[in-house]
Amino acid sequence: MTFGERLRELRNHKGLTQEQLADRVGVSFTYVSKLETGALPPPREKTIVALATALDGELDELFALAGKIPHELLRKVDAQTMRMLRSLDDEQKAHKRGSKMRRRPIGDSPASGPDGSGHEEVSGYASETFQALVENSLDGIVILGPKLEVVYQNQATEGILGYKMGDLVGEDVLGLIHPDDMRKTAHRLSAVAQTPGDCDRAHLRVKHKDGTWHAIDVWANNLLDTPAVNGIIICFRDISGSLGKEGARAEQTATLLTAKEYHLTDTELSILALLTKGHGNARIAEQLVISPSTVRFHITNILRKLEAANRTEAAALAVRRHLVS
Repeated sequence: MTFGERLRELRNHKGLTQEQLADRVGVSFTYVSKLETGALPPPREKTIVALATALDGELDELFALAGKIPHELLRKVDAQTMRMLRSLDDEQKAHKRGSKMRRRPIGDSPASGPDGSGHEEVSGYASETFQALVENSLDGIVILGPKLEVVYQNQATEGILGYKMGDLVGEDVLGLIHPDDMRKTAHRLSAVAQTPGDCDRAHLRVKHKDGTWHAIDVWANNLLDTPAVNGIIICFRDISGSLGKEGARAEQTATLLTAKEYHLTDTELSILALLTKGHGNARIAEQLVISPSTVRFHITNILRKLEAANRTEAAALAVRRHLVS
């Protein structure tokens, strides 16, 4: 039984419609529908817990069907245990393929090859080189497992999206993607996952840990059949308008999404941008061709909507939340 099938079974037993369940969990009706049909992979831990609570389901069962490990349990698993579990998983996969060669987890010291050729040593060196490159990359890198769950994230992820090492492990990355981009992304990522060696690239809007939307340039590369990786590598960077017209459009869209969450009007957004440059009311009025009293009125609304005490605090928040370029 799949996660979606069990979810539908529990919902019907509870006598709830998809709309009612979605309302209780705080997600969209479409999201529940796609979970049940299997069009989307199982959700992240927080949503699984909410579903189990709403449906009086067994939490352990839902986690098992989702193929995820609760964070509380994951925190108790040390690095040595993780290497052992990955090693066992590799052995099982190798056995299924009829292979006599044991596949190692990333970074393990290699032994000489079974034919004395030293191929295993080369592979081990490549594994260590790969790991060093990933850990020291300036781009954000996450590795997804076969079910599109995060099994690894590098240090650069924190600098780009604010998530510390380990925050995303076990999570469903689709939950971080803006709803308008999620359907297309899920389809394309699923297509990449079906074909070893396949690649794809896209511009997405992804939620930062502080709640703001960032325009991200993403590359996906299916290396599930590569022993040193055994996953789908996702490389990403905050484009911040540096990738030409397409990047600028994506950044502008992300900025407008964040502004919309604060209910800022276009005029208020323009005034806020001038505030961050240190302009006074008179100069703002001159540039926007409005009266100083109108500027004061809009600034009062801006401070209220941003919950800022003064202009300086509003300007700092605007820069931090990417409300202005």
